[in-house]
Amino acid sequence: MAYPILFVDDDVTLLKSFKRTLPAQFKVVTADSPEKGLRILAEQGPFSVIVSDMKMPGMSGIEMLSRSKEICPDTIRILLTGFADQQTAIDGVNKGDLFRFLTKPCEIENLNRVLRAGVRQYQLIVSEKELLEQTLFGTVRVLSQILALINPTAQGCAGRLKRYVRHITKELLLEKDGWLYEIAAMLSQLGCLAIPPDVLTRRANGGALSASEREMLQQHPSVAARFLMHIPRLEEVIEMISNQDKPYAGFPKYAAQENYGRAHLGAQILHLGLDLDRLLMVGVPPGKALQTLGKKSEEYNPAMVASLHSFDFGLQNMVGMNIHCKELNTRMILDEDISTKTGVLLATRGQQVTEALMKGMLNYSQTLGVKEPFAVLVPLLDFEIEA
Repeated sequence: MAYPILFVDDDVTLLKSFKRTLPAQFKVVTADSPEKGLRILAEQGPFSVIVSDMKMPGMSGIEMLSRSKEICPDTIRILLTGFADQQTAIDGVNKGDLFRFLTKPCEIENLNRVLRAGVRQYQLIVSEKELLEQTLFGTVRVLSQILALINPTAQGCAGRLKRYVRHITKELLLEKDGWLYEIAAMLSQLGCLAIPPDVLTRRANGGALSASEREMLQQHPSVAARFLMHIPRLEEVIEMISNQDKPYAGFPKYAAQENYGRAHLGAQILHLGLDLDRLLMVGVPPGKALQTLGKKSEEYNPAMVASLHSFDFGLQNMVGMNIHCKELNTRMILDEDISTKTGVLLATRGQQVTEALMKGMLNYSQTLGVKEPFAVLVPLLDFEIEA
């Protein structure tokens, strides 16, 4: 396997020598300017290693490597320069997050050895990241399934919220960190494990709540934060969940949206999505719900509210039909609350059907019995195929 290495240097002769002399285990790609190097990185990346000259027209090697972190944060960065002063090395490490600092002329054997070390470091970083993400997503799925079994109303809300979050992040070009916001949505209602299901059902239906019940609901974000605080890599998610009830005006204002911290953006998305969902669940039409939210610019991020005007609320490309448990599939969305014949709530309207939900519904239908048929929304293409 050839490992992709990007060399950036304004010395074209030197670049040709790298291509000619480095072993075949490296797939050498070259750029004769920092701007071209960043463009290649964005279009052809990720690369295992970037090696950049220090002194180039228009942009220094340190600046180029620093900017490369935004495009490929895991790529290993090496600075190659003839200006080997101490301050250059310090700046390179601090600003460019360098793996190695090499001086010209650099013997090909030494460069070869450093490149191999860089590739190993890159593989280690990527492997560790994949392992952590798999573990993290596995943990989130388990917690979501537990919530679905114990409190289907809360899990139904989290499932619908995830759809709103996915749409908002796509519209606002936040997809790079979309997985983080979706995890926050999936876990946002975890604190509801400590709330009786009938309280959540009454709240969802617009029913009256006692003072103690309202206090329970106000505390559930902090309860979720305590549940999650010992899971690694969830610090930003915990902050999003903790601030999910915080109004938009309560966050610091920044000169540009891209300077927002992810935790602040995530909390604002959750706040908007949850309040939108509450309006929809008590029967407010989507257009009117968005109009209501749009009038409260101090409460909700206006750009996020605007992004939801293109959201498919299930009215455009889906059709309603009544089915039985054995006919469920994962492309369907429930269009009414589902209960057992004894009145136990199993799932709520608006919930995306998952494999776990299908298995649970089938089990209940064979034991306690389920009130069937029930209403679902089916993608129009599926409906036409069935017809």
